[in-house]
Amino acid sequence: MGRKRGFDETTVLDVVRDRFWTTGFDGTSTYDLMDATGLGKGSIYKAFGNKNDLYVRVFSDYCQDLVAQAREELREGPHAVLTSPMARLERYVVSLADAFATESPRRGCFLSKVTADRAGEDDMVAATARRAFEDLAGALASAIRDAQDAGEVAEHADATALGYLLLSVIRGIDNMAKAGVDGTTLRQTAQSALELIPRADAPYAPSRPTTDMPRRT
Repeated sequence: MGRKRGFDETTVLDVVRDRFWTTGFDGTSTYDLMDATGLGKGSIYKAFGNKNDLYVRVFSDYCQDLVAQAREELREGPHAVLTSPMARLERYVVSLADAFATESPRRGCFLSKVTADRAGEDDMVAATARRAFEDLAGALASAIRDAQDAGEVAEHADATALGYLLLSVIRGIDNMAKAGVDGTTLRQTAQSALELIPRADAPYAPSRPTTDMPRRT
């Protein structure tokens, strides 16, 4: 039988994630991780691999938790937070804006940070981030489809496109919050994005292509 680890893996991974979250991949050395966790280099490498392996591990775990939380807050059913699908969607999006605005220090979402820092040079990070974005957009789109089924959102609405639209706004709010944009503006931005979702009781006027614009060649 192998020796039992003398540390709690979940606690160590949380500490490592927070260190990467604060100082980034390039700004965090193996020695920094040793200092933060209290583990020796050999113990870290044996349990988790090298620094890059550990970075990808904590990022992947974070993305899975983020998606699971979104699905939980947006889902319908007997254990839903709110009965109305649109109310759940509005609560989720606005609460994120409020959370980004009130965070101190304003370090933002780990998904956004890692994507900006490493996705352009690490294929594994890029694939993990892309999957997380697809899953988050899918959860938002599912909530919109639930709202369509409940008669709250117009049937002609493209739930997939609107899911990505809301996700893009949420990611933008995250970045604006880190730059110090005030909470009122962030909340109003979230609410304005939600108002773009066509309601079932609103008249539908399909867009018509214009013919008076010069055609590019």
